[in-house]
Amino acid sequence: MSIPVYADLAHVHDHAVQADGAFDETIHGILALKASRVRVEIRVVLQAQTVRRLPELAHFIARNLLFVDHVALMGLEPTGFARANMDSIWADPLDYADQLREAVRILSDAGLRTSIYNSQLCVLSPEVRPFARRSISDWKQTYLPECETCEVRSDCAGFFATVTYARSRGITPISRSLAPYA
Repeated sequence: MSIPVYADLAHVHDHAVQADGAFDETIHGILALKASRVRVEIRVVLQAQTVRRLPELAHFIARNLLFVDHVALMGLEPTGFARANMDSIWADPLDYADQLREAVRILSDAGLRTSIYNSQLCVLSPEVRPFARRSISDWKQTYLPECETCEVRSDCAGFFATVTYARSRGITPISRSLAPYA
């Protein structure tokens, strides 16, 4: 079961989901699921309101939820409320690269299976690219003209076809010989 956790602080998580008490309910739900031997994936949506505290969230998960089966750090999929609020919640991956790199290191060092979903390889630092997955379904996926000459395109998540905005300023082809992706 995939459970979203937005922050290590209750008030930040609750604000992100617009529901008081949601953080406590979420953590209790994760504990109850694991007590019932249900596989749990924590999904951390990478958004402007929460990316500054990614390392703190990673420490929280590594200290308190080490028993989860997977942690997915997810780029935004612009549907529902996210689409309506993109101006306030989208953050360029280049602007939180340090926090993402540190969070991946913390989770990985703790032995947690960690993945990055919905992010383009060219906007991720080389250290975290091995954690990136080609996670966007083929029928939702597209690439930009800049991606035509990218040598790792077949490994890249690409873009959600419905997104015509909120693209990183760092989109550029990767050459395996100049900047190996893994």
